[in-house]
Amino acid sequence: MTSPTLTQFFRHQLARVFTDGRPEDAPALDYISDLLARFARPQALYPFAADGRPLEHLVDLWSAYRQALADPRLGRARARLVLCHVGEYSLFMSGLFRERLRRRGELDYYLAQGASAYSHCAGIEPLPPRRRLFQRLHRDFRAVSSSLDRLRQRHWPLADSLWLNRQGPAQALQSSFWH
Repeated sequence: MTSPTLTQFFRHQLARVFTDGRPEDAPALDYISDLLARFARPQALYPFAADGRPLEHLVDLWSAYRQALADPRLGRARARLVLCHVGEYSLFMSGLFRERLRRRGELDYYLAQGASAYSHCAGIEPLPPRRRLFQRLHRDFRAVSSSLDRLRQRHWPLADSLWLNRQGPAQALQSSFWH
């Protein structure tokens, strides 16, 4: 008997929590499952760097996106990667670390930035199925984020808020998933 992959595990968990109709289509479940599996590895949270430091803030990622658009050497491919990461990171943080963002007064900012990033992604995505996926994530961003929060609360309770405030999301996840 083989063990399920991390992506399959997340897909099964997501299918159980997204019973309210958001998003129940396979492309969205597959995309979000893959996102959670990738972000379970802390280094995936911060794949972009500037001046030797990882870009940890949305404003820095938006700046990297604009720089990539303006620099023909970087090309549109990098701009698309950064833009997609803004959406993914915003969804991940607002879904799994909602209370932390709420305490810091940043939840609405993350929700708005994530929806905006997916709207931009839909506008530049050449493949129709992926464009539809990004349109759906833009339209349903708050609902998807809320579903991820419900999933986390029910199935993956994180350590107390004092511990989480002392660590960043990457360290909290590493402790939760791998220890």
